[in-house]
Order: sequence, then C-alpha cells, then structure tokens
Amino acid sequence: MDIISRAEWGARAPRSRSTVGWSRRTEFIVHYSEGPVNQSVRSIQDFHMDGRGWADVGYNFLVDVTGRVYEGRGWLVVGAHAPDHNTSGIGVCMIGRDGDSTPAAKRAIRWLYDEAVRRTGRSLARLGHRDVFATSCPGDELYAWVRAGMPADIEEEDDDMPEYISVGMDTAQDFPPNTWVTVSWGREYSDRENHHWNRGGPSFIVGPARYGLTANVRIDGLAPGTELQARAIEHAEAGGHVEPGPIAEYVASNGSTFVHYNLAADSVGTGYRVRFQVIHYGTETARISSGSAKAFAWPT
Repeated sequence: MDIISRAEWGARAPRSRSTVGWSRRTEFIVHYSEGPVNQSVRSIQDFHMDGRGWADVGYNFLVDVTGRVYEGRGWLVVGAHAPDHNTSGIGVCMIGRDGDSTPAAKRAIRWLYDEAVRRTGRSLARLGHRDVFATSCPGDELYAWVRAGMPADIEEEDDDMPEYISVGMDTAQDFPPNTWVTVSWGREYSDRENHHWNRGGPSFIVGPARYGLTANVRIDGLAPGTELQARAIEHAEAGGHVEPGPIAEYVASNGSTFVHYNLAADSVGTGYRVRFQVIHYGTETARISSGSAKAFAWPT
C-alpha cells in the first residue's frame, strides 16, 4: 500500500519537530477526525496549527474512507494526538465521524499497524483514543473494531475494488482572473477502464459511479495573497449542464502556489463526467504550469 506523502497533499512546513527511536514506540492509537469524510488533510493541519497552536498536524498518519493513507508527522516524529502518549503511541486518524468507517479504511489502518509491527519487530498495544484520554474518539463503531483486535479479514463489499485513474498535465494553461478554468489532462498514467477515454481532455471519471479524487496543480504568476478556489464538477455529456461540487479555498504564496484538492467521497450520475476547475480573484493572467489527478471509482 502506498502512503501519500506530505508533499503530495500540500503540507505546510512544521514549526518544530522531535523524533524518537523505534524502541520507544509501544502503542498504536486509533482516532477519528469527527468531521465530514470530505475533509482535506490540509484543512485538518490548518486547524491543528492555527486553531490549536500545535507545531504540525497532530497525527502520525491519516486514512480516508476510500482507504488512502496520508503521511502526517510520520513514523518517528512525536505527535500531538494523545497527551502523555505521543512518544509511545503512533497516532492514526480516520477522516470521518462515528459510523463512517468502511472496510477500506479499516484495512488501511490495519496495514499501518502491521507495518509498525514489522518495523519495531514486536507487537504494539492496539488502543482507541478513549483508552488513554477522556473522549468519545474514535467513535463507538470504530472503537468496537479496535477492541476486537482490528481484524484484517473484513467482509468485502460487492463493489469494494475500485477502478483507478491517474492523469497529468502535459501542457501549461493560461489562468485568467475571475474565470473558472477547467484543467486539461494530456497524460494518462493509469486508466484500465477507460474513464479518461477522451485522451487530452478535461474529464477523468465517467458516471454512473461513486468516487474519490485528489487533484494537484502548480500555479505561477499570482501576487502573494491572491485568493483562489478549486472544485470538482460533474459535466453532462449532452447539453453541457454542470453540477458543481464542494469548493476549497486557498491563498497564493510567494513564488509558485500549489493547490491540493481532495474529495473523499461523492457520486456522479449516468451521462456525466467529472472535471476539475480552479479560479483566482487577482488582476493578472497567471499560468497553470503543471498538475496531476488521481481517482478511485466504483461503478454503480
């Protein structure tokens, strides 16, 4: 299983960090974010750093409901997820609320546990956050699974094996102000089921399907402080009707600005295709220099 790196999800640099050796890791502590399943890892990091004043995102790893694993602080960096247990415990957070956990999410958490055991050379205590702190985290449903030993033989759902799509840009695009610009994907890295059959075009998931996606673009030529937004849309193949998805907001930085957009779970209907768009509210035409998108789709 691959781990989505901090660079890939657009992490901010930590204010500080301290590390421990594997010999100090004796616990594996499961959390939930107690937020919607479409929370981005970056929004969780922003809340932890700006809202709680922590040095970084609190967890060592995060997992979404599609089973994707995100690097938080990493294996050996002391976290901020459980007082008095941040040195001994590897903290893993499922993005979602009580009842949102899926077989895919549980398998990803169990994979992280097994990898930690492999690296330490011994078993770790399997705990929920409520075992070490007065909290309802990680919710009753996920906690029951932890208390059962985090079984790996989770019942498969009929559509649990998703189709994987990976595309990228091959040509930079102009990015005028105050206009939603649809990113065009000219490179196709993986698309066994032909979701991106219009090679060189903007669509990369075909309905009807449930899906999750991440999209990343690099933008040059924006003044620092310029406001940006990104969204996924579902575009009708006939008639051009558009169903807009959740909007994420960003602010341009010095130099290149990197936009990371994550949509953990959504559905697209028959005759619609998913596309990715960005907009900025500056005054000059900028440039979308490069980008990539990855998606999992479960046909319905």
